[in-house]
Amino acid sequence: MTVLEFVPPTNPIHKIQPALYEAACRAQQEVFVRVYSDAASFLQHVIADLRISIQIPQELRSVSAASFVEKTFVEFQGFFSELLQGQAYPEQAVLSTSQALATRAMLTRAFSDPDEAVAYVRDKIIEVVQAFPRTGADMECGRNKGDVLDPFILAAAQYLLYQGEFDGAISATVSHKALMMIEGLLGHLHEDVLGRMRGNVRIPEPRGKDQEMFDYVTNPFPGADLLQVPTRERERVRLHQIKSKTGSAKGGDGKRLGDQLQFLSEKYDAGIYYDALVGNTLVGHRSRAGVEKAAPEIAVLVGQAAFAQLTGSAHGASFLLRLYQESFRAASAKSGYSIAEVTQTIVGHFKERAEKAGETFLEVVLQTSTGGRAVDQDSRFNSQKGGSLF
Repeated sequence: MTVLEFVPPTNPIHKIQPALYEAACRAQQEVFVRVYSDAASFLQHVIADLRISIQIPQELRSVSAASFVEKTFVEFQGFFSELLQGQAYPEQAVLSTSQALATRAMLTRAFSDPDEAVAYVRDKIIEVVQAFPRTGADMECGRNKGDVLDPFILAAAQYLLYQGEFDGAISATVSHKALMMIEGLLGHLHEDVLGRMRGNVRIPEPRGKDQEMFDYVTNPFPGADLLQVPTRERERVRLHQIKSKTGSAKGGDGKRLGDQLQFLSEKYDAGIYYDALVGNTLVGHRSRAGVEKAAPEIAVLVGQAAFAQLTGSAHGASFLLRLYQESFRAASAKSGYSIAEVTQTIVGHFKERAEKAGETFLEVVLQTSTGGRAVDQDSRFNSQKGGSLF
């Protein structure tokens, strides 16, 4: 049986559910510095993945892979561009090839299986794109019966943003609905993607009736989203709670979350972190005070500082961005969704209804969004208790 290294045998982390424990052991083996010792072996892997035939300079065999990969996307692209030009690569293909190699290098630094990571995000995005508004009926009412198109916001968009143009207001409203769906996805997607990065393990959502109760099998890390394994002696297990932004968590949640992370710190002798990915300052952090009061040793991190801890790189945020760009491109090519085409379809729907009713576009939307039967709209008619209308 594989055993988690660099963790004392008395640490109770060895008791957690087998699947999660095995994932932690695999994460240790996939840490970048354990897989690649020198820059040449790393580059050979990158080039082979893209089936590009160029020679790797021999002197890179004496350069550590860990130091070599600490590059921005632009620096990687410059390196590959110079390498391609030095080997008489076709000039017209240098730009696109160097960009592809730079992207692959960053993804290989971040993920043990870049293709799997891209496919995972692509498929998640396609699921969301399939739910995007496509027809007039989709705009009039979403999946929830109460999610109807707001005629007053639509009027504001029409006149304040598009100088009275109805088509532009519809396009903006479609975009807004789509972006809200994407925002809802990205919160959990960030956690899943970071959990796939080298050295990291995504902690599954707790199961069972009481999802805050500690249990080695069903809920071994209440309050934590991600586990980082130690990579050398005297390094601790690290546990992270991840938020998309500093304002993603309510201030009142701070104490509860801090209590949970403090418990984990003591239980597993773990370093604990509270990370907000998007943000450039701790100023205005809504739940920081509550978390720190309950867990004095916690590190509250924002932006680049959070990504550095989560990825072990100064360019961690770029890893996530490059993965998303590749995945979004693939999802777009597969879904074929076009705001322009959808807008034409939806505007046509409202135009037809307006002509039949002899009303303006907004009047049609107003009637659809507010009209109805009293029995459906008035609790005095609708109430199971009955009673007088007046």
